[in-house]
Amino acid sequence: MQREAIIDLGTNTFNLLVFERDPATGLRIVHAAEQPVFLGRGGIERGVITEDAFERGMEMLRTLRAVAEAQGAVRVSGFGTSALRNARNAPLFVERARRELDLAITIIRGDEEAELILAGVRQAVRFTSKPALVMDIGGGSIEFILATEKALMWKHSFELGATRLRERIPISDPITVQEEARIAAHLDDRLETLYAIIERHEPHVLIGSAGSFDSIAALISAERAAPLAVEAVELAYSALEFDTLKDRLLRMDRAARLLQPGLPEYRVDTLPYALIAIDRVLMAGGIRDMHWSRYALKEGAAIRTSG
Repeated sequence: MQREAIIDLGTNTFNLLVFERDPATGLRIVHAAEQPVFLGRGGIERGVITEDAFERGMEMLRTLRAVAEAQGAVRVSGFGTSALRNARNAPLFVERARRELDLAITIIRGDEEAELILAGVRQAVRFTSKPALVMDIGGGSIEFILATEKALMWKHSFELGATRLRERIPISDPITVQEEARIAAHLDDRLETLYAIIERHEPHVLIGSAGSFDSIAALISAERAAPLAVEAVELAYSALEFDTLKDRLLRMDRAARLLQPGLPEYRVDTLPYALIAIDRVLMAGGIRDMHWSRYALKEGAAIRTSG
């Protein structure tokens, strides 16, 4: 079997997946890694990749390509999301990666990103005949997908990622109740389309994939005194468990959040925004069941590119 690699160029992190595709057993992951890059820092709301971020991105691509090749990947491809989608100098970034690293980067539209996320989540979580709502919180955008076991019913990408929200609405340390309300109102104003879909189709579960949801799954597992296994690709938990965790984390200052097991430092500053966004979606639908999927965009891209 031929080994391939995918690099997901996110707004905050670059994610590497080295994999093989067996026609009989499906996707086999050889190596996965997530590295903070903060490609969108300081420029995402201005539609530009700053000079510092540009260089950080190139250096991390160089590192991840070397890792992929050391793992036996014969082909490496990249997928750019919100930060690159909206940056005026994205073509320069893509061209430099091609010229210096021989790496082809495809910048994908928001709706295509949503489709790839769903393809990845389906590899980890079992869907049923009842509609489920998938939510993927990135630094630049949040993708929502409504789907059943047989159909993709609706999808949309909102430019409301945690880094964007942080630049739009700075918060105190710890966040105040008034700041929480401002963020919630900002989200509610822009998620009316989603709320209408939720009201019409009444999804029974919220499936969160990757990013902030990885940390939430780890934190909930720690609360249960049952640490998340390295090989685990899914976790079921209740909205009540999430709500208890959310309330506790939002009352903490940054220093206290840094001490939480399963919460990496590069997610400490954006987690409050993610928690509030998740809470608004749960409230809109009265959703009581939640599920975490480790698999998301890069796994979906792996299925599509090698299928």
